[in-house]
Amino acid sequence: MVISAKMSEKHSLLQVSPHRELVFTGPFSDVVTAHMTLKNITSNPVCFKVKTTAPKQYCVRPNSGLLKNGESKQITVMLQPLEGIPTDAGRHKFMVQSCVAPAEDLQDLESIWKIVDPAELTYSKLMVTFVDKKNPASGDDNKTFTVNGNEETFASAGQAQELGSSFSAPSSQQDGTVASLRKSLKSTIDEKEELQKKVHGLEQEIEVMLKKNRKLQQNQSDGALVEGAFPTLQVVLIAVAALLIGLIFGHLF
Repeated sequence: MVISAKMSEKHSLLQVSPHRELVFTGPFSDVVTAHMTLKNITSNPVCFKVKTTAPKQYCVRPNSGLLKNGESKQITVMLQPLEGIPTDAGRHKFMVQSCVAPAEDLQDLESIWKIVDPAELTYSKLMVTFVDKKNPASGDDNKTFTVNGNEETFASAGQAQELGSSFSAPSSQQDGTVASLRKSLKSTIDEKEELQKKVHGLEQEIEVMLKKNRKLQQNQSDGALVEGAFPTLQVVLIAVAALLIGLIFGHLF
């Protein structure tokens, strides 16, 4: 429900702290959080609802509820990521709407706002201050925007849970991507280590064959074997070994 807030001020049922403005301190490239505290200062249970003129920019936890006599509740207000101070910052305001609850054991708070007499509603307004710490030397790092007249349109602030999924999804996706990359890297490293073991084994086998060939060459020099047979065998062994090692290192790199 959207309310055009052109009504006379009257004493609120709630004590709102801070009572004039919410301060959001940048940089604004990530979610920026501010807090307000609501306290029931009446002898009756009070329903409340938090509204804002910029519902797409904020989410609130909780954005509505019930406070018993003397009870307090902290409200968390989260500003969505922005590129610096918004150009329409002058219209960013909050309103805490309240009314006396018909009972303390309400099951459906939303239905109250549909049936309550508008004359029974009270409200408190808060302006918004943006403080950008990224550019303190500009002289424009602390901007306070005041209410210009009474023609303001407030809409219900979104619940934090509704917006929470949109903030957590990128983080989950990023975690999944990192995990996938780590798994792929580990698989590559394991494969490389396995191939290196095979290369080492082949090198040992080649060394054994070369020793045998040298022994046979020694026998050849003593006239025990046919001339020219073993140098050819040595060349063949070295060529085969070089080919195998080349193929394996081709997989490694």
